[in-house]
Amino acid sequence: MTNFEKAAAIHASVGRGFFVCSGGGCGLLSTLLSVPGASQTVLEARVPYSAEAMTSFLGRRPEQFCSEPTARRIAAMAWIQARKLATGDDSVFGFALTATLATLRKHRGEHRAFAAFQTAGRTVSYSLELTKDGADRAEEEQIVTDWALDLVAEFCGVLPANHQPANDCTAPEVWRQVLTGAIPFVELHRDGTVSTTLSPKIGGIAPGSYDPIHTGHGMMHACAERLLGSPVALELAVLNADKPPLDYVTISERLERIWAEPTFGSDCVLLSGLPFFEQKATAFPGRTFAVGIDTLERIADAKYHQNEPFLLEKSLRCISETGAHFLVFGRACSTPEGKVFEAFQPDRFPKTLAEMCVGVPEETFRKDLSSTEIRACARRK
Repeated sequence: MTNFEKAAAIHASVGRGFFVCSGGGCGLLSTLLSVPGASQTVLEARVPYSAEAMTSFLGRRPEQFCSEPTARRIAAMAWIQARKLATGDDSVFGFALTATLATLRKHRGEHRAFAAFQTAGRTVSYSLELTKDGADRAEEEQIVTDWALDLVAEFCGVLPANHQPANDCTAPEVWRQVLTGAIPFVELHRDGTVSTTLSPKIGGIAPGSYDPIHTGHGMMHACAERLLGSPVALELAVLNADKPPLDYVTISERLERIWAEPTFGSDCVLLSGLPFFEQKATAFPGRTFAVGIDTLERIADAKYHQNEPFLLEKSLRCISETGAHFLVFGRACSTPEGKVFEAFQPDRFPKTLAEMCVGVPEETFRKDLSSTEIRACARRK
């Protein structure tokens, strides 16, 4: 089957998607768009080629522009955009292709490509290694284009599935409902039981990305339970105010690490689709949120409210009216003189927010460890 025939068969299938290509393989878009019927397949095609463009598309700069996890994040964001264009149609998909190919300068790493699909119920990704110095740019472009076209054809059922995925996760139904917004959250337990209502025993919520969870999180969780005198549930949000949505492979990996973390002894994790604290406070009324001071700074940042101070104040009043409170943990900050502990100071925050907060002093809890440092160390290794 020629590429033209593959594209025609793809257009005749039932799949419609949002396509994102970066770094190479853009011939895929050219092939799809040059064959009649492309509007049956392509909702939109985007080429965020520069670092600035990709950062803008994802909402934040990825730690690596060409990697399998980044391809999954791009696909998840593309799926969100596809649903907006198709008015919530859950049959659409997001497709991502990111590649490092031959260029004017010599790459330190291998030439490679990663692709991913995201749907309402599944995340699947693929990887391709190229022989470095084995082909010129045009030849590598064609290799990646052919590979990506075959992946789309297989995904749409036009070709048999001949490529082995790097990762493939079909979501449980409750995960799907959270990601699509059918339900706001689900309560997950170690024994596999789930609930779509919050247990009345839970007095606190500890929101976080937990990328990855570490001993500091576990110790902070134990301290929060001690101070509140009630169980505290971790909350892992699949949607975030300033990060790409979590794909199903990522959700699975993070939950697995949470349950395996020896310092985390709780029975409960909340998986939510609540990116903003006004939504969290409404869904979990009367609860205390255990947060780091960096999270509190984001709650007080008007940029999440169209840079309008009056909208920020309105949101804070809504949070207060739910009966919410905040237990605020300090952090270590690097200075020329060394690390200095930054504790909660009420006068640094809007009065409405500060009145909901209780700071945890340094002598009660301090753990100089961060997920960012752990990820940076892992990349260096």
